[in-house]
Amino acid sequence: VPARNYIDEQILAKLRLLRMNPSDLCSDGEFMRRAYLDLLGLIPTAAEARAFVARQQRHKRARLVDDLLQRSEFADFWALKWADLLRMEERVLDRKGSENFLHWLRQSIADGKPMDLFARELIAARGSTYQNPAANYYRANRDPVSRAEAAAQVFLGIRLQCAQCHNHPFDRWTQDDYYGWAGFFSGVQYKILENRRRDSNDSHEFKGEQIVYVSNQRAMKNPRSGRSIPARFLGGGSLSSDAGEALDELADWMTGAKNPLFARSQVNRIWFHLMGRGIVDPIDDFRPTNPASHPVLLDRLAEDFVRSGFDLRHMIRLIMNSRTYQLSAASNETNAEDDSNYSHVLLRRLSAEQLLDAQSRVAGAPIKFAGYPLGFRAMQVPGTVADRKHDRKGGEIDQVLEVFGKPPRLLSCECERSNETTMGQVFQLISGRSINELLQRPDNRFADLAKAGQTDREVVGELYWTALTREPTEPEMTKALEWMEHGNQRKALEDIGWALLNAKEFIFRK
Repeated sequence: VPARNYIDEQILAKLRLLRMNPSDLCSDGEFMRRAYLDLLGLIPTAAEARAFVARQQRHKRARLVDDLLQRSEFADFWALKWADLLRMEERVLDRKGSENFLHWLRQSIADGKPMDLFARELIAARGSTYQNPAANYYRANRDPVSRAEAAAQVFLGIRLQCAQCHNHPFDRWTQDDYYGWAGFFSGVQYKILENRRRDSNDSHEFKGEQIVYVSNQRAMKNPRSGRSIPARFLGGGSLSSDAGEALDELADWMTGAKNPLFARSQVNRIWFHLMGRGIVDPIDDFRPTNPASHPVLLDRLAEDFVRSGFDLRHMIRLIMNSRTYQLSAASNETNAEDDSNYSHVLLRRLSAEQLLDAQSRVAGAPIKFAGYPLGFRAMQVPGTVADRKHDRKGGEIDQVLEVFGKPPRLLSCECERSNETTMGQVFQLISGRSINELLQRPDNRFADLAKAGQTDREVVGELYWTALTREPTEPEMTKALEWMEHGNQRKALEDIGWALLNAKEFIFRK
């Protein structure tokens, strides 16, 4: 099998060692749907899908990736991933803080801000949480311990929690390392200008502007000796400047060229979002007892990331243009049991926001989120379901998001978002009010198709291209046409739409 780049060389070398054949390449329609979901969080329109599949052009898949990376929805969708990690929830950040923070995340990604600069601005952030949105990172992490654990896990791929009470049993980190690292964050303080909290008994609720600043007074102490601990980098090295500059020095060390942890953890995270599994998995648990499945590939990706200037789009483009990314989800007799060597694409259920936005697109009916204008997509809403319940604004739509795994953002971990399948999801898909309301809305796509004057065959084809990014097979077309012959065309279209929205091919990304 020919390799397109060094990613394929490394993946294919291990598959040869395992006597395992990779699957065939996916079809153009499958690739397009996959690329749209991975980069934009959306499914393509019928017109976009037909045009791409019909286009006879060399390197059209690479050109599609380039085009999608420049669309505004790319920044929306990838900002959502960081909103989860950075614990963007309105109970702590409040509505204005959440909106400002999300706008900052979107703009950083839209502008192509290097990921090392992105991380430095978060770690070194100070000032007003309204005027400097990056300062909201510390508003969500309000004590040295939570700040230390979050920074290590999100930016370095290290889980330090075990070392808080004892030396880590499966890693190199000691209790002294833990508290030395936490020492960098011990001077972070808050000036609360106002707090209009609704629940006087909830000390974690904040409504109003805050000022994040660094105090020269340090508070970290060794729990065994009770003595103050100087700030120390993970792996050695102490703070060289005064305490007021601790965060700046930490940000420079964390993303510096001599520290491989940042680049390795970030490319592993990007790989996970595109491939469904990290080269190190779980993706934020780098340790000797959890080795990479392809260590040489991880090192090369990290080196490439650094050379590119920590360019997010460069790394995405590299992975998506590989043969490995473009393999089919259909397995063969040699790789059917493989789930860690990338011999075929792993099936994944659409995320809560992807599924809701895809249903809206198929039905041709925008969803109304309480407190936001009509046309807002699920992935653009700043807060969480828990926020909206707290404000008593939640409804059926928020229940759908919760059932399909939208996280409450209480942890700095990808593991908080669930992509599992449950019986509750089945009931929402079969008979949930939200899906039936989309199908029955008087001004939706089904109403337009019923009035368009097209043949039944053309109408069914339009629905399949919209929902599944392909033409219906002849048996599918025959069944659909038979159904449309019995009774009201509009009702028949709603039934076909319901069947498509419940199809595994629609619910899963392959």
